[in-house]
Amino acid sequence: MKKCGVINETNKLTKNKALNIVNQVNKLAGLDILENTRQREYVEARSLVCFVLRKYLGLGLSRIAKFFKENGKNMHHATALHLIRNYDIYKLYNKNLEKWLDMIINDIDDVGNENKRILIKHRIKYLTNKDIDELALYTEDMYNKVLQKEESI
Repeated sequence: MKKCGVINETNKLTKNKALNIVNQVNKLAGLDILENTRQREYVEARSLVCFVLRKYLGLGLSRIAKFFKENGKNMHHATALHLIRNYDIYKLYNKNLEKWLDMIINDIDDVGNENKRILIKHRIKYLTNKDIDELALYTEDMYNKVLQKEESI
């Protein structure tokens, strides 16, 4: 019985995080992305939300679709997949999506190590060559420390 309570509590936390992301995108975009419309700006903003829910919160496609349905937006898991797959195309034409993604991710508390790797990869493209050189030296030092620890064991 306790296990079910833990799962329900986790679902509530995930729903709250997802709702916070939707509210944040609504505010940034000046839209209500849960509105049943296929207008481009709504689709692009929904794509961003689906991308974050999948890549950074680890929600499955059916769970994403269920979340949208529970909040008044009709969606199928295939629609969520389509939005996620097309996010990279949408961000080419809507430069705000990348800025908004950074803002949203900064507000997520417990991203997790795998997702932090994704986040780092995302942010690297914005660094200058000098920053990349510094980062390379820093990560090389970190890597060498790990190797030294392993050798001493």
